[in-house]
Formats: sequence, structure tokens, C-alpha cells
Amino acid sequence: MATTPAPDAASQPPASHPAKRNGLGTAALVIGVVSLVLAVLVIFAPLALPLGLLAIVFGAFGMARASRGEADNNGHAVAGMVTGGLSIVVAIILGITFVNSLVKHQDDLRRFGTCLSGADDDDERGACIRELGDRLEDG
Repeated sequence: MATTPAPDAASQPPASHPAKRNGLGTAALVIGVVSLVLAVLVIFAPLALPLGLLAIVFGAFGMARASRGEADNNGHAVAGMVTGGLSIVVAIILGITFVNSLVKHQDDLRRFGTCLSGADDDDERGACIRELGDRLEDG
């Protein structure tokens, strides 16, 4: 009597498991890093605020999915929330510092503008720049 060989594990079809949905955690991390870079680039700091908030929201939803077992990248979601929050803090601090500096030196900047308007050549413009530099160093 012939025996039938036992099927090996390699020939068995894989058990179907629902795919993990990791998009929100990954999106939170990417958006958080981008917002942090934009926060450091002072001119783009206003963009860092909404992107940082978006990273926090996506991170929270990503963490919720991970806690329910629907995703397996809780670390990405947490890192996205942290970088998003950090970018908001950095953008606010740099923004306040920048505005305070403009307010503090508004008269110096006004004089600089007037000086440049009256300058006829590169030597006079260079003198205007040196004068502004001296005023900012003293101030």
C-alpha cells in the first residue's frame, strides 16, 4: 500500500492576514521632518506651523491604528508627532525672535533704505551696508 507524502510547508498557500495600514504613521514622520526643516529656514517658518500640526494629527491617528493592531509602525507615528511638535516650537521661537529684531532695528533699517535710495554707485552702497552693520552690532 502506497502512502501519500505529507505536504510540506513550502507548498501550502500562505495564511491570509490583512495588510497592515502604515500610511498615517509614515506620513506623520515625513511631514514632521519636512516641517522641522522648514521651521529652521526662517523664511519658511510660517509653513512649518500647519505642517507641524498636520504631523501631530497624523501621528495621533497612526498611534491609534497601531494600538488596535491595524498598523505596526508606532515608532514612526510617535516620531512624527515629536518632530511636528518640535517644528511648531522652533517656528514660534524663531518667528518671535525675528519680529523682535525687526522692531528693535526698524529705525536702522529705515535709514539703510534711505541711504541706498540716495546712493549713486557701488562705493556709496557699500558705505550704507557698513553703516547698517555697525548700527546692528552696537544695537
